[in-house]
Amino acid sequence: MSVEEEIVSLGKSMGLEVEERDVNELVKEHTQELTTEEIQELQSQQHTEVKQEIGFEESEEEVVSTSEIKEILGMWERVSQFVEKKHPEKVTTGRTSDLFNDTCLTHFRNILRGRKKQTSLDIFFSKRPTGESEKNVVKKAKTSEDI
Repeated sequence: MSVEEEIVSLGKSMGLEVEERDVNELVKEHTQELTTEEIQELQSQQHTEVKQEIGFEESEEEVVSTSEIKEILGMWERVSQFVEKKHPEKVTTGRTSDLFNDTCLTHFRNILRGRKKQTSLDIFFSKRPTGESEKNVVKKAKTSEDI
């Protein structure tokens, strides 16, 4: 029994109206190789469909200042401490606070860490005027870490 005959048999056993010539026609259509342009066009169409499905909108990420991030993180600390002390449902609010903290604020903490590392590296690799002492360089590095 050929593959086409097996497909027809399987289709009929499932209650579908399938004929061998339909299967043969389908197989012939798919045996033709696609050109590079056709493959690229298909990929482009699929990419567009996926973007539409997930509601992807190309937008540039807004740059948030370090001071804004620190301010928001400080506010969050105050709010979470207040809720932890005053809300009667300690377990539920604790879980919710942890979820918000992990989901939303970790992103901003990572931004701060990255900026802190970058600042430290920038100071390490920056040119300093001749005669500037090591103490001044260390002092500048410590000051930038406090930012």
